[in-house]
Amino acid sequence: MSGRFSIVLSGGGCKAFWANGVLRSISASLPPIEHWAGASAGAAFALTQVSGRFEDTFTRFLQSVAANQRNFYLDRALRAQRPFPHDEIYRDAVRFVLRDRGFDQVREGAPVHILLSYVEAGHPFVSTSWAAVRAFADRRRRGVLHGPRQLPPGLGLEVVSSHEAQSVQQLLDWTLMSSTIPPITPIQRRAGRRYLDGGLIDNVPIRALPEPARGPGSRVLCLVSHHVRVPERPVQWVDGAMVLYLAARAPLPVRVWDYTSPERVIAAIELGARDGMALLDRVHAFVGAATHAKTG
Repeated sequence: MSGRFSIVLSGGGCKAFWANGVLRSISASLPPIEHWAGASAGAAFALTQVSGRFEDTFTRFLQSVAANQRNFYLDRALRAQRPFPHDEIYRDAVRFVLRDRGFDQVREGAPVHILLSYVEAGHPFVSTSWAAVRAFADRRRRGVLHGPRQLPPGLGLEVVSSHEAQSVQQLLDWTLMSSTIPPITPIQRRAGRRYLDGGLIDNVPIRALPEPARGPGSRVLCLVSHHVRVPERPVQWVDGAMVLYLAARAPLPVRVWDYTSPERVIAAIELGARDGMALLDRVHAFVGAATHAKTG
């Protein structure tokens, strides 16, 4: 296959483990990946792939989930403490990805482009963010994969790259900023902006890729960690790239913010691995005969 090849991972919290199962089944059939893009958990999982630390991080995450009994702690709320355990567990997992040589590996590997969304200064945070949540829910209900090209009033978009990060803390902050779902996770602030989950703008953020990677002559594989109808054949993106979507073929066994069951997380990966094998012919046709010869 000639031209650039990129992978875009959808957000979806624990559902995003499905994409890692798919990658286990299809990675040997893929050409070199020049760019990754994601929002929210999709960005975090892209970092695990580029750093080569997915398996170690997965083990650590499962240990944290096994030790967590509930997704909401009423006793903490009564003591005016954060009642949700998700931020602490998620933050620990992303920091673990970047520890040791993880950050260096990310800086040396293919860039990960992270989609951030924020409420613009001068716009009310609650009503603007609630409108974004409602629009996202409506798209999900209708099976629409991407957000509008023209953003609604008060909502801004920012794309950052792992290669631009100057420190572990900065890359950790960007990932958390892209994963902000109040009140489950705290609102992230920077330079007067209040950030929201990047998936509220586009949960399958092809738009986060640099222009050449989404332009003519390029191919983009989108892994959508939700049970949603997607085109069976490659389609042409508005900027010219050819795009293949792979989505979960059945409802996933774990909820987005379910941090209580290692078994359900493992089941999501296993389902992804089975889906990857079932969709492998579609991947082969997309990447082309040159890849078959290289891996055969």
